[in-house]
Order: sequence, then C-alpha cells, then structure tokens
Amino acid sequence: MKPLAVRTLCAFCFGPFLLIGAWLGGIYLQILISIISVLSIIEFYKLVKQKKKIQLNFTFLIITALLINWYVFFIGLNNIIFIYILIFTLTLIFDVVRDYTSQSSERVAYTIFALLYIPLLLEFMFLIRKLENGNLLLILLMILVWITDTAAYFVGAKFGKHRNIFKASEKKSLEGFLTGILSAFVFAYLLNIIINAIWKFYLLTDWKDIVAYGIIVGIIGQLGDLIESNLKRDFQVKNTSKLLPGHGGILDRFDSLMISAPFLYFYFIFIR
Repeated sequence: MKPLAVRTLCAFCFGPFLLIGAWLGGIYLQILISIISVLSIIEFYKLVKQKKKIQLNFTFLIITALLINWYVFFIGLNNIIFIYILIFTLTLIFDVVRDYTSQSSERVAYTIFALLYIPLLLEFMFLIRKLENGNLLLILLMILVWITDTAAYFVGAKFGKHRNIFKASEKKSLEGFLTGILSAFVFAYLLNIIINAIWKFYLLTDWKDIVAYGIIVGIIGQLGDLIESNLKRDFQVKNTSKLLPGHGGILDRFDSLMISAPFLYFYFIFIR
C-alpha cells in the first residue's frame, strides 16, 4: 500500500476518537489527552535512553506528566509555575540522593523539556474546549491541522521541486509548505460556512478569526511539524516510534496540534 494511502487509513482509524473526545469534552477528552501524554512521554523516554544514552527516571516522568495533565484539568494554568519549580527541584534532589553526578544537567534538561513540551502543550486542547463553543473550535482546529498536513504532504510529494528549504526536513518543499498555508485559510473559510449550514450560526464571526486560524494552523502548525523534525534529527531517527503506520509515533502525529493549540487559545483569550 502506498504511503499516502496508509497515512489516510490510519487517520480514519484514530481520528474519530479525537473528534468524539473533542465533542464530548470534560472527563472524556481529559482521559484521551492523558493517554496521548503518557504514550508521548514513553516515546521521548526511549529516544533519550537509546540515542543519547541518558537514563531518565521513567516512573517520575509518567507521574509528573499526569500530575500536570490533571492539575490543568482541575485548576487550570493558575500557579502552574510552582509545579514546574517543584519538579525541577525534585529532579536535582533525586540525582543527589542516588549519587548520580554524571549527566546530571542533561537529565534535568531533558526532564523539564519533556514535561513542558508534552503534557502542558497537549492540555491546551482541553483549555480550548472550555471556551464558548469550544467543542466546535477544537474540532475545527483538528480538522484544519489534518487537512493542512495532508495537502502539504500530497502536493510536496507529487509536485515539490524546491526542497530542503529547512534543514530540519530535507523532504519539505516550498510548494508543499505554501499549499499548507493556502489550504488552512481556504478551508477555515469553507468549514465556517458548513458549520453555519448545519448549526445556523457562524463559528468564526469575524474575518480576523479566519485569518487567525489560517496563520496558526498554516504557518505555526507547520513549524510545529518542523520543530519535531529538528528534534528527530538531533536524535538521528526518522520517526519517534512505529506505533502509527504511515505517521510514525504519537509525537509525529500530534506535533502540529501541540504547537498550534496554545496559540489558538492565546488568540481567543488575549486578542479576539
């Protein structure tokens, strides 16, 4: 089966679970986010152990990731900095108690990075869901990310001539990147019309909302994919795992969503 067909089939298999979780929200979405968070932490832990030869505290990573997930669920972002200060301090204390002097700074750095990059960024999906019409806002974000990713991948694979525009991804072409940006704007507009046809109201009530989705998904979302590619280059791997056929690992699948979700939340909280 061709790579694009495998990608599409895999997306159709797990995509509905995400959409249902976004629609239902609450504890259902939170459990789904927690599962994604744990699987992502496992991927990251294995990469650091196998490729960097650094032994992180696996149990500590899982527990603290879930702590961050559920802290945001019950309390929100208020005072979360104190959770990270506590985690930072405990990581240092563990190395002292266990007499780990070698790679101590690297262990702390990878631990804090993992807990910022994975559980915290994923929780912005839940925070978006709590906004007014948050179920549709989150579903729209998810669908746009998938459309942008698919459009950029298809055009880049078939028609991409100007490649290696980013060292992070040699296969990323200018044609694919621009197609991703254009598709984000176009489908944000079209999906807004579809939502109005079904629910009799415009979810994106102003042109600024459509532009925001276009920029956040089309540009920032694709940069999120490139950020993940840069990390994989550092680890010298093609994919974070082989869990999802055609996509790679959980981190490979959620890289764009993890970066775009916080910016969309910031837009609705601070700009709109």
